[in-house]
Amino acid sequence: MAEAASTEERSTGRNRRVRALVTYLRDRRRLRTSLVAGPPYAVLVLFFALPVLTMLVISFRLGSITGPFTLDNYANFLASDTYRTVLWRTLLVTVEVTAIVTVVGYALAYSIVRFSRRTTLLLLLVILPFWTSYIIRMYAWINILQSGGVLDSTLVLLRVVDGPVGLLYSQEAVLIGFTYVWLPLAVLPFYASLSNMDPDLIEAAKDLGAGPIKAFFTVTLPTTANGVVTGIILVFIPTFGSFITPRLLGGTNSIMIGMVIENQFKSAFNYPFGAAIGMIISAVVVAVLLFGARGGGTLFAGGDGP
Repeated sequence: MAEAASTEERSTGRNRRVRALVTYLRDRRRLRTSLVAGPPYAVLVLFFALPVLTMLVISFRLGSITGPFTLDNYANFLASDTYRTVLWRTLLVTVEVTAIVTVVGYALAYSIVRFSRRTTLLLLLVILPFWTSYIIRMYAWINILQSGGVLDSTLVLLRVVDGPVGLLYSQEAVLIGFTYVWLPLAVLPFYASLSNMDPDLIEAAKDLGAGPIKAFFTVTLPTTANGVVTGIILVFIPTFGSFITPRLLGGTNSIMIGMVIENQFKSAFNYPFGAAIGMIISAVVVAVLLFGARGGGTLFAGGDGP
């Protein structure tokens, strides 16, 4: 009996303290907000803001992370024809990959939503490549695209070509690799926006005399604009800074800016110059994000997000 009474007293004491704490927090909105939002903000500051600020400071050093402050790293990059050419090539490849993935991914997502009943299975097949390591997938594409590889053997067997083509270490190989890697990232937001769209809107457009093509461009595409912009951003940003895919599939024929940054850190050991290039890339990424945030809902005329 005494033990039961002691346990009940402890439980009553805990309940009293909990009620007192709830009452205390209820009257202090700022403290309550800080306790809820504080940990996520702390994680962002610790793992995002501080590393970026550190790289920004290093980018103004000369030669080493302890060198004098200077603007030479940015000036040398912008004044170099070689680096500007690499940056321009990277931008072109990124735009090409983003355009290809957007068109193919949207068509795939549209087919899953509109013409298939096994959406779960198809979505599983879309994300299935993510279950395998990125590097392993790239080496698989090396075996497929190399001279005398799977692709060449198949084309020769089908008598499409007379001899090995050997797409490896070319611009086309880089485009294929990027398209394969980022296609699932684009399909998922496309699918989400299309599945949330009211199908009655398309029927209403058809009732008003719009054909399939006009209904797509005046109803479907504007209604899913936010999903399209999200998919474009998810593809554009990682492609712009990538170095593994162009290094493995493009070799020295398709040098991209991410490979230059890697070289500055791993081979040249010029951390300040690599950090300066990274800051320039970050500025481009931020610009893309701002464009997506501001123009997402109005990118297509008459578009309303789902």
